[in-house]
Amino acid sequence: MTSIPVVRCPRHTGHAPQVEVQCGIAIPAFDTVARMDSILTRLRDVSGVALVDPDGDADVLAAAARVHSADLVAFLAQAWDRAEPVTDRPPLLFADTFAHRGLYAPNADRPKTAEQAGALGRYCIDTITGIGPDTYDAVVGSVGTALSAARYALQGAPLTVGLRRPPGHHVSFDAYGGGRYLNNAATTAQWLRDNGAAKVAIVDLDFHHGNGSQAIFYDRADVFYASLHGHPDRSYPYFTGYADETGTGQGRGTTLNLPFDTAITGPDYLRLAQEAVTTVAAFEPDFVVVSLGFDTYHSDPAGDALLHTEDYLPIGALFTGVAPGVVVLLEGGYSTDVLGDNLHAWLAGAAGPGILPLS
Repeated sequence: MTSIPVVRCPRHTGHAPQVEVQCGIAIPAFDTVARMDSILTRLRDVSGVALVDPDGDADVLAAAARVHSADLVAFLAQAWDRAEPVTDRPPLLFADTFAHRGLYAPNADRPKTAEQAGALGRYCIDTITGIGPDTYDAVVGSVGTALSAARYALQGAPLTVGLRRPPGHHVSFDAYGGGRYLNNAATTAQWLRDNGAAKVAIVDLDFHHGNGSQAIFYDRADVFYASLHGHPDRSYPYFTGYADETGTGQGRGTTLNLPFDTAITGPDYLRLAQEAVTTVAAFEPDFVVVSLGFDTYHSDPAGDALLHTEDYLPIGALFTGVAPGVVVLLEGGYSTDVLGDNLHAWLAGAAGPGILPLS
């Protein structure tokens, strides 16, 4: 293997939320610009890594439209500029009333344009996910970065990285949330299918269940979704990711959920990851897309797992040779000071012996 292409996204800085709202309380936002700064600082001088810029946006929206409703994409594009007018525009727009099934509203799924009352709650699932003036530009850049990484894989690179934010695995066909706006992993998997891959697998290693990725492919046999995550009885998004969710229709058996208990350690997590990767390998995908989160780190504020930096090396090593191409897309991970070290360790394992120095 030559240098690993790591595609960075300069436009991510436009999305710089200061707060998110949890349980009615405004707290410091988890997904900060500093996350990327930490990683870039760590990887900048590492031999075996090639930091590259993404391609243009030519097919980003067309690719996103393959896994998302046109109404959701149009809403996100217009949300800030055309939001319901208020006297004092806040720095972020948050939903406060939601199209919950308990409304028994026959028209709850009816599209809303950005200026209509309730539009935020029509498309968003939580109060966590604010929209700022440059959020949409960062979102388009994030998806474009993921697709640029996938192009390297399509050209024969065995391991590529899309280093972008905001992440995306909580976004379904027509709803965003969890600090995510468009689903990078799902868009990438579908793009690979559209460009010749017969089968693609998504392996989700974020602490939280990727409800959106699961939902998009839940009834399909051509994309396998496997996830390790904190049990939904205690972990966001709370209502998905149980072990008995295995797919439906043609997709029956192509979803694997491995929820884990609190305070999971590295060796136990590695065993679950081995189960997921072994199952995925049996699916024989042409490409594997890894939704890679480091909120499994022991001091991460968004999870209760107990992994350490040295645990990520053998976890990454599980992916060596699992498919002809592995596309790694960053999801969560909010212990900013060690985020670069954690990604470096994971990539050193996935690249195989002698590719990336550990020091």
